[in-house]
Amino acid sequence: MLRLSINLSRRGWFVLCATVLLVALPLGADRLFNAYYLDLASRIVIVWITLLGFVLLAGYTGMVSFGHAIFFGLGAYAAALLLLHLAPVLLLSLFAGAAVAAVVAVLIGYLCIRTRGVYFILLTLAFAELGYTVVFNGGSFTGGRNGLFSIPKGNVEIGALTVLDWRDPVQAYYLVLICFGLSYLVARWITRSPFGAALIAVRDNEERAAYLGFDVASIKRRSFTISAVFAGFSGALWAHHQSYVSPELLHWSLSGQFIIMTWLGGVGSLVGPLIGGSLIMSLADILSSFMKNWLVFFGVLYIAVVLWAPQGLWGLIRGYFDRTRP
Repeated sequence: MLRLSINLSRRGWFVLCATVLLVALPLGADRLFNAYYLDLASRIVIVWITLLGFVLLAGYTGMVSFGHAIFFGLGAYAAALLLLHLAPVLLLSLFAGAAVAAVVAVLIGYLCIRTRGVYFILLTLAFAELGYTVVFNGGSFTGGRNGLFSIPKGNVEIGALTVLDWRDPVQAYYLVLICFGLSYLVARWITRSPFGAALIAVRDNEERAAYLGFDVASIKRRSFTISAVFAGFSGALWAHHQSYVSPELLHWSLSGQFIIMTWLGGVGSLVGPLIGGSLIMSLADILSSFMKNWLVFFGVLYIAVVLWAPQGLWGLIRGYFDRTRP
């Protein structure tokens, strides 16, 4: 008789249960909860992809960007314009969003990585505001302040057979979840590769890394570009899901939300920002429906985490598991 033994730590069981919950979530739509929350879950998972790239840049390389929304927004606009004016092809539009973000990141990164600390933060913010202004004043091409409406869904078809129909919220959710799963595997592979070790070396001490022979400028530039690709890919998925894009997707306030989500969850791992993003997006949606000054709650929460859980919520959870380990 074949016996299977699964030896997981408590943290491993936590991640496994969270994964099972994500996969089984659509089964509860219209049974245990309103189908609207499945749409909310899809939006959260899309933002997770951006946060994976952002934590590679901020957490593993030590470069905090206050203009990361420019890559998310440009990825969304690239996908939207392709779907509206060329063809509603899903994979092509996702590639376009990631490619446009990568090209812009190479151009911006060439200048931004020459600075450090607050100067890097302010320079990325300046470029993001430039992008926001260009899109806001883009006229009929970008839709101006009103954005682009009625973006067609890019279904996946093989011949006459529709493999994926974006109009079905369950199918859309699973596609988004698959995209996130692949993105997570890529991010995890990066962090465990020699390049990931180089990112940490640059974060901890640039001068020592350069003395050891690392090309610090090249490492920072590649980290910046990889992070932008994640954001552009995520933005393209957002355009598909929402069928609407606006200049607010490039606004500095969205970049600020990415920073808060990452630090709230914990900047030291890939899992932490996912927890922070889930908490902020879900509570914002719930609290805003019956509280006028709901942002005050997040201010208090963020202050509490900074004071009593400097490693973020995931650090708090991980510490609990370590303390109660048998």
